[in-house]
Amino acid sequence: MTSSYFPNYTPLWCKTNYSFLEGASHPEEMIEEANRLGIRSLAITDRDGVYGIVRGYVKARELGVHLIIGSQVTTDDSTIVLLAKNRTGYANLCRLISIGRLRSPKGESRVQWSEICTHAEGLIALWGGSNTLITANADPVFVARDLRDAFGDSFYALLTRHQCPDDMTIEKRVRERAARFGIPTTAGVEVLYYHPARRDLQDVLTCIRHGVTLSTAGRLIQPNSEHHLHTPYSFASLYEDDPGSVARTDEIASRCTFSLSEIRYRYPSEALPDGTTSTGRLRDLTFEGANARYPDGVPDDVTQQLEKELVLIRKLDYDGYFLTMWEIVQFCRRKNILCQGRGSAANSAVCFCLGITAIDPVRMGLLFERFISQERAEPPDIDLDIEHNRREEVIQWVYKKYGRTHAAMVAN
Repeated sequence: MTSSYFPNYTPLWCKTNYSFLEGASHPEEMIEEANRLGIRSLAITDRDGVYGIVRGYVKARELGVHLIIGSQVTTDDSTIVLLAKNRTGYANLCRLISIGRLRSPKGESRVQWSEICTHAEGLIALWGGSNTLITANADPVFVARDLRDAFGDSFYALLTRHQCPDDMTIEKRVRERAARFGIPTTAGVEVLYYHPARRDLQDVLTCIRHGVTLSTAGRLIQPNSEHHLHTPYSFASLYEDDPGSVARTDEIASRCTFSLSEIRYRYPSEALPDGTTSTGRLRDLTFEGANARYPDGVPDDVTQQLEKELVLIRKLDYDGYFLTMWEIVQFCRRKNILCQGRGSAANSAVCFCLGITAIDPVRMGLLFERFISQERAEPPDIDLDIEHNRREEVIQWVYKKYGRTHAAMVAN
């Protein structure tokens, strides 16, 4: 029987292998299986991170699946699932995760309930699961009230059914507290793999994570294979006594309209004196450098090439990047540190006039489009070689100038 005979639903709590040593499926596998099952929307909510969403987004866009971006965020005593409704919510989610990661040991993250409330704008909160505060013996009255006030109608109690012996006890407690605090309920399974066949792999990952063997893992591993993507039929059957909570999963999905297509990298604006813009500053430095490069007068063909490049740099919003590279080169010159731009940047007359490269691309007949092209829609890559024994001086200067929250060593 096809899924069209049954109400659709949205899996709102899915972890991929980017929940390290917990999720047992790739993001692409989750999306592909959802599409195969006829599920129109799916949330990827990895543990304390959004690492898997890029791969998930690419596959979801390819298959026409609505990807919801979220994360299971850890507090000192519980967890909560947060979903981004819009761009503001995505920004708040990323900021919240960064706060938790920066203060915690490597591989861990902890945030405070007050911090979650502060970053609630644009987010939907799903509170539930076997090891969360809403299901604990202690009464979560103060946290529940704070979350309800912060999230408003974007706060839901999550009813989970994993066919475990304590499911009924946990659900009864969640329903009682949801009714007391006026929180609507929604249905959900903690999805750890796309198919039940991955259960054994998930068990092994759990053992590795906790440093135990399968024979000694005990309750650290899941008691069954019910942490998979359900078909619409099986999910409707699982919650046949509560179709309202099932329908609410799609209601939540319809509220989450954010997509990665809405964002792109925006280079930080430089703090320039006298209200000068990055564009104006780059133009002034470029033609100052041109006058130095051509003391007998800037040739017309060079001027035309500079104008052409500056127009494209402005159009693609790369002014700040060129200014940063110029500042690094200037620091090296002041400190007598050998540095030289190379690679495709040598095709740019702007780079030549800024002193980043040493080859005149106009006289050499080099093609600027090999460096920057609007059609490729890729940011420029200015490779700067710095003498190895003094490179650390430059790295530390960059950290000092831009701050460690705005500069990082990505690869070497």
